[in-house]
Amino acid sequence: MTQAAHAETAPTEKIRWLGWGPAVFQRARKEDKLIVLDSGATWCHWCHVMDRVTYEDAEVVRLLNEKFLPVRIDRDRLPQVDAHYQRSVPLIRGRGGGGWPLTVVITPEGHVLYKATFLPPRASAEYGTSSGLIDLLKALDDAWRDNREKIVAAGKDVRDQMGLQQAAFERPGEPSDAQIAAIAAGIKDAYDPKHGGFGSAPKFFAAPAIELLLVRGSSGDRQAGEMATQTLEKIARGGVYDHVGGGFHRYSVDARWHVPHFEKMAYDNAALLRLYADAHALTGRDDFRRVAAETRAWVDRVLRDGGRGSAFFASQDADVGLHDDGDYFTWTAAEVKAALGDDAGAALTYFALDDRGDVHGRPGRNVLHTPKTLAQAAKLLGKQDEDVSAAMERAKRRLLEVRRRRPAPSVDRTVFADLNGMLIDAYLATWERLGDESARETAIATLNHLLATLRDAAGVFAHYRHDGDGPGQPGGLRQVGLLADQAWMARALLHAYTATADRKYVEAAATLADYILRTLTTRGGGFLGGPAPASPQPWEPAAMQAWEDSPTRSAASVAAHVLLDLAYLAGDQRYAAAARKALAGLAGGADRRWGTFLAGYAAALDRLVHGPRTVVIAGPAEDKALRALAAAARKTYVPNGIVLVLDPSVEHQAAVLGRLGYKAADKPVAYVCRGKTCLPPAHTPDELRQRVAELAKTLP
Repeated sequence: MTQAAHAETAPTEKIRWLGWGPAVFQRARKEDKLIVLDSGATWCHWCHVMDRVTYEDAEVVRLLNEKFLPVRIDRDRLPQVDAHYQRSVPLIRGRGGGGWPLTVVITPEGHVLYKATFLPPRASAEYGTSSGLIDLLKALDDAWRDNREKIVAAGKDVRDQMGLQQAAFERPGEPSDAQIAAIAAGIKDAYDPKHGGFGSAPKFFAAPAIELLLVRGSSGDRQAGEMATQTLEKIARGGVYDHVGGGFHRYSVDARWHVPHFEKMAYDNAALLRLYADAHALTGRDDFRRVAAETRAWVDRVLRDGGRGSAFFASQDADVGLHDDGDYFTWTAAEVKAALGDDAGAALTYFALDDRGDVHGRPGRNVLHTPKTLAQAAKLLGKQDEDVSAAMERAKRRLLEVRRRRPAPSVDRTVFADLNGMLIDAYLATWERLGDESARETAIATLNHLLATLRDAAGVFAHYRHDGDGPGQPGGLRQVGLLADQAWMARALLHAYTATADRKYVEAAATLADYILRTLTTRGGGFLGGPAPASPQPWEPAAMQAWEDSPTRSAASVAAHVLLDLAYLAGDQRYAAAARKALAGLAGGADRRWGTFLAGYAAALDRLVHGPRTVVIAGPAEDKALRALAAAARKTYVPNGIVLVLDPSVEHQAAVLGRLGYKAADKPVAYVCRGKTCLPPAHTPDELRQRVAELAKTLP
């Protein structure tokens, strides 16, 4: 196992970091030492701080090297290991339940003795800690040597209790709309009516929860729809959205979406890109369209290398050094005045900038946000709305030019399968909702590239490819067969199939679905996060079932959704039966308490309970009327819907049309259905939009 990438971003060479694997635990037993695991990521600001503040401290270095076995992993490259220790219950309670950096002290048998997040070397008023890593490690080493039998026995008890808790959570039941409504009610319970979103600070996007509210809103739940659109508006006006460069930072440190943690993640931007495109299709709001377009432009500019055969990268860091906290993204009032000239006054008013600043520990630096609308800013300035709007467009272009001359935070250029699946899916949604043909071209080119470079001989996706960076570190596929990679790439493949009607994509998706059913499905029907080890070991924990959305939509819910869609598109009901069994395994425990954590599960349950919402359009591919129908269908919001355009003159497409029970007419025709219930055929875009509106009214 190679040393994690985030170890290479800070000077921690004095600690003799070890790689993850069986050799560490064998050595721990032989040398009778505890293991100290550091799990972090390239984008993690506090990981960088701990590298410099803690892991360069001479006493910490000596203690770790002499009395412990220090191990470092990158949580993006070993997600299963990180997830196991994030969920594990420590025998001795530490600071913080989870997050990064994750500091875990592990016994040679694999029991978690202690875990915490950021720790300075000693007690520190600056960091708000009453103890530090040095005192902690000394105390744990003493406890291990003085109370070993009790610790080992307690470790076994905790592991057994965790298994019982998981079993209690996963209770079978009959899937119905009642569970969807209960989860939606729990999301509403957590809603922040003042600022949008859910809960208080720190505030994460919870994109699957917003998506579920948007679905419910489109079907007549006015409160859900208002919560979704207000949340999207508040996020887009806050500093958590990058008003200069586009795209979203990882989360907000406050409840009002103002000051973010500045790293930008592919998964957040994929989810929000799709959400804003869908929200524009549903509401017609131009601000949602603009945010989607700007986010897509940021992804193209920063998370791709521009080549046609390239793929999407993983993340952009928050900073360029230890004492920099988002300086690349923030501004002083003086910098804005110098950059904008005559437009500076309008920008300072609209973006609420002043000389004090609003970034903690960075006097004078401001996060651009828009607490005032353009109309309100224009009124304060005594100008016309259109004049202020034009000035702000000029200001954003100029500020982006200035910012590009600053040292930029690094980009993790690793190509992960699951993240690429998310972005391919989002790009295809952007093409559909916004009519952005180049987004479709980019998505299909990326998908074809990954089909050729990131699968094994059986057609199963690896998590990423390692190119090798030294002797003994060969290149090749890494972490083949994780559920998240298969589920998200299958979702992208099915979306590509509906975009192109090229059956190679649905066949590739079926290969992944068969792998999930064969290798990642339990006897009870649940989905495992990865292949189950023959016998779980401390370095290879038992594969887990997880339905919770944290922070992305759960891979299990995506897998269930994919299986249902594949059953419709491929005509194989094995997939639908497997999805039903998996969803039923949790239905008895899916209630209001879980709210935002089970929104993805509720989306898959919605697809199961309400049947597929489909728009099937038949006619010659080159017919202008057919193209108009297809464009109207794709720009219309059909929640959890499938839009399929088939040419009866193509043998495969004619066979699919016949299997679905539709007939070609003498002119292009669109069939709008839910399950096996169809509305009268539509022959014009206006008729099609009317049918979709009627379909929404038939839902609970």
